[in-house]
Amino acid sequence: MNLHAVKNGLSATLGAIGVTGGLLRLQRLVRGPRFMRAINYHGTPEDQKSSLDRQLSYLARHFRGVTLSELERFLATGEWPHAKPGLMVTFDDGLRSNHDVAVPLLEKYGFVGWFFAPVSFIDAANDAQVEFARNASIRPGSAPADGRVAMTWDELRALSARHVVGCHTMTHRRLPASVPLEAMRREIIDARREIELRMGREISVFCWVGGEEENYSREAAALIREAGFRVAFMTSSGTISPKTDPLQIQRTNVECRWPVHLLPFQLCGSMDLLHHGRRTRINALTAG
Repeated sequence: MNLHAVKNGLSATLGAIGVTGGLLRLQRLVRGPRFMRAINYHGTPEDQKSSLDRQLSYLARHFRGVTLSELERFLATGEWPHAKPGLMVTFDDGLRSNHDVAVPLLEKYGFVGWFFAPVSFIDAANDAQVEFARNASIRPGSAPADGRVAMTWDELRALSARHVVGCHTMTHRRLPASVPLEAMRREIIDARREIELRMGREISVFCWVGGEEENYSREAAALIREAGFRVAFMTSSGTISPKTDPLQIQRTNVECRWPVHLLPFQLCGSMDLLHHGRRTRINALTAG
C-alpha cells in the first residue's frame, strides 16, 4: 500500500471519529483568526470539477481568500480584520484546466486564485505543449482537440484583474545547487523580466518548482532576492504568521481528485509536524 493510500485511510478514520475536525478547531482556538495557510493544486480537469467544488465549499466554511496586498499587509503589520483565517489557493504550472474549471469555482466561493506560470510553457505553440509538459515534468491531463493544455497570456492577463499571477521559472526547472549560475539566472531573473513584458504589469511573486528538499538552494534564493520578488512560495506545509519571511511562504499540497476528508487532515497541523525538520532546514538554507 502506498503512502497516499495510507493517508487516505487514516484521514477517513480520524475524520469519522472527529479527530481531524477537532484539531482544526483547536488550531483556530489557539491561534484565533490571525493566521494564514496556503495550499497548492496542479491540474483541475473537467471530470474532477464536482470534487473540487466540494473541496472549495468545505474550505470556504473555515477560511477566507487572501489578496496579494492583504498578504503583504499581514506580514508587515499583522493586520487581518476578518473572522476567519486566510487561505491562499494556489495553482502550479499555468494549466488551461485551472482557467476553465477552477476559476469559476473560486469565484463562486469567494476565493482569490494564485496562478504560477512557467514562461516558456505559456509561450509554446499549442501543438508543442504536451511534449513540453512531458519534458518539464508537468502533468497536463488529457489534451483538448486543439492540443492546448496551457493558459494563454490573454487568459492570464484577464485573471490578474481579480486574481494573482506569479512566476514559476522560465522552463519549470528545479533549482538545486548543481544548476549552473547562468541557467539559474535565466530561470529566475530573466523569467521575471519576460513574464512582466507579457503581462504588462509588475510580477512580484515567485514559486519554486518541486517540493523536494534537494531542489532548494542558497544560490537560487539569493537570485530570487536579487530579481526583486517580494513573495516566494515553497511546499513544506506550515502556518503563516506575521513573523513569516515573505520569501518563505510554505504551502500544503492538495489535489482536486482527493476526498474532502483529506483536507482537514492536511490542514490541521499533521503535515506541519511531518515536514517540520525539512521545513526548518529549507528555511535555514534559503534565509536572506
